[in-house]
Parts: sequence; C-alpha cells; structure tokens
Amino acid sequence: MRSKYLKSLKAAVLSVTVLLLGVGVSFAAQQVNLVARPATATMPDGSIVPMWGYACNGIVSGSTAVCSAANPAAVGGWSPVVITVPAGDLTINLTNNLSFAPIGSATANKVPTSLVIVGQLGGGLGTPTYKDGPVHAPQGATWPIAGDTSGPTFTPPTQGPRVQSFGTEVASGATTSLTWNGLRAGTYLIESGTHPSIQGPMGLYGILVVTTAPSGATAGTAYPGVSYAADVPLVFSEIDPMQNNAVQAA
Repeated sequence: MRSKYLKSLKAAVLSVTVLLLGVGVSFAAQQVNLVARPATATMPDGSIVPMWGYACNGIVSGSTAVCSAANPAAVGGWSPVVITVPAGDLTINLTNNLSFAPIGSATANKVPTSLVIVGQLGGGLGTPTYKDGPVHAPQGATWPIAGDTSGPTFTPPTQGPRVQSFGTEVASGATTSLTWNGLRAGTYLIESGTHPSIQGPMGLYGILVVTTAPSGATAGTAYPGVSYAADVPLVFSEIDPMQNNAVQAA
C-alpha cells in the first residue's frame, strides 16, 4: 500500500511479508512494549537526518509476541519495527519519549503521539483528540488601487476544531496501553495517528505481522489452510532530509 501525505509533507510506506512454503492457530492476548523517541538516520551520502521512530522496549512476561527492528544494524538507531504475533488480542504499551530541544533553544518541545494499525479497529481509533481551529484575521479586497481602503472587508467564519490525534493520545513522558481485539492473520502497517502528515514522514511507522510462526519442524500458518516455512518482512519508505530538518527545528 502507498500512503500519501499532504503537500510537501509526503512519505510512502509499503509493508510486505513474503511467505515461503509449508498448521495450528493460537488465540491469546499478547503484549508488546514500544517507545516513540527521537533518533537519526545516516543516508548513503553520509549525511545525518533527524528522525522519530518506534523501538522495542523490553519483553512482556508471558507474552509470545516478538518485536524487533527491521534493520538492527541501522546507523543512528532509526529503523521501523516489526511486530509478530499470533491471531487474537494485542496490547501495545506505548511510551512517548518525543521530547527534544530545537537548535538554539533551551526549551524542549514535548510532542504528543498515538498509534494506529491501518485497517484495524482499536487503540482508541474513533475517539479523536481535537485542537482549536486557526483564527483568520479579517481581510480586505485583494484588487483595490494601492492605498484605497474603502472596499469591503471580509470576516472569515469561525473555524471548527481540527483533529490532532485519530487514536488515544499519549502525552510526552507518559505510557499508555492500547488494545486491539480479534486481530486476524495478515500483514499490517503501524503508524502514528497524530498529525500523520508530520509524524509519518518523520519515521513513526512499522509492520505488524499476525501469523502462527514456524517453530522447529512445524510449519507456520499464514492464513487458514496456507502454511509456510519462513517469512521475510519488508518495509519501503521515503525520507526527505529538508522536511525532517525543518520539523526538528520548529
């Protein structure tokens, strides 16, 4: 799938799991600890780009969910995460460490965030957090002769509130448990539900693979009646250094 963000704030993320050859189904509640935090990514030309990203944050006792970086060897620490769980319920304990001081400022920005699994209900989806709409100053006619102020004045209508977070919002410095019930087998995109046109391109995305993974000589189950021996999760994305530097400095 391709996700297109607004105007110049654009990123494309494609998540695919390639299933290769090969039954059992497990339905149990699983938990994963994730942290959203600032990071950096080193580009092929050696330049360093500020990023925000998810990272695995310790194993939850009793859970068989697996969390790992898509690229554990990434220079700078930024990599999309890959979460693998069996079908059933999933709770993600999301810690928000998105707090950083812009260049030249001693005051840290504290950025709220949230998390959505594209195509799945849960994580507070449907109970958005709003912020006040922008205030537009009155505007005169745009065509009068220079210095002529006798034309009409247009007073823009009051703007309604704008959605800030599409799911349960997690404040900077807080940890919140987000739950999805009855996940079915498949490969899904994980991404921020807060200011998606900013936080998505900054790097807050990953993959959720819902499957019965192979174990020893036992084949995995991708979907009912479809078995496999191995899988390869792939994440394709775009990074715009100019955009990310502008966001980091804002």
